[in-house]
Amino acid sequence: MAFGCQAIVAVTFAYSATTKVAGRAAFADFRGWLSSAAGVPAHAAAPVAAVMVALEAATAVAVLVPVLAPAGFVLAALLLAVFSAGVRSMMRRRVGVPCRCFGKGRRPPGVLHLLRNGALFAVAAAGGVLASPLFADSAGAGPPPTVLANGGEGAALLAAVAGGTAALLLINLEEIVALYRPRTTRDNP
Repeated sequence: MAFGCQAIVAVTFAYSATTKVAGRAAFADFRGWLSSAAGVPAHAAAPVAAVMVALEAATAVAVLVPVLAPAGFVLAALLLAVFSAGVRSMMRRRVGVPCRCFGKGRRPPGVLHLLRNGALFAVAAAGGVLASPLFADSAGAGPPPTVLANGGEGAALLAAVAGGTAALLLINLEEIVALYRPRTTRDNP
């Protein structure tokens, strides 16, 4: 299960960071979105954007490194709490600009974003517990030896693949939900 949590958090945060720096235009769009929609003052948008991308990338890496995994999961949970507070603030202000969580979004920040963040927060919390010294081997790094012993590598690989798949579903949640929503004349000009 720890490998699944690592995969979900690593893939989600790596994808999020990557889409924001996929080129100058992507970073400029994200920076502009922070000041126009998220309420970050224009003069602070560039440094805030850079710090957010750096923290997302650091989270993605940290959860994969056994000795850093507990801190990586804590960082993920903290970021998700901050992101959720931002989404809630934008909902209260009725921001109509699509979210830039994963590049160009389809919908303004809303309940779907809060649900996704809540699910990711639960995964980060579970991963943090599983990566904690209570569950680690005697050296304090990595899963208990029994996880990978006696053919456990297959189970770990399966958990990582399942986690990566779950991350891709969470990343594309807006598109998946859009498939099942009735189309309106507003959607079809």
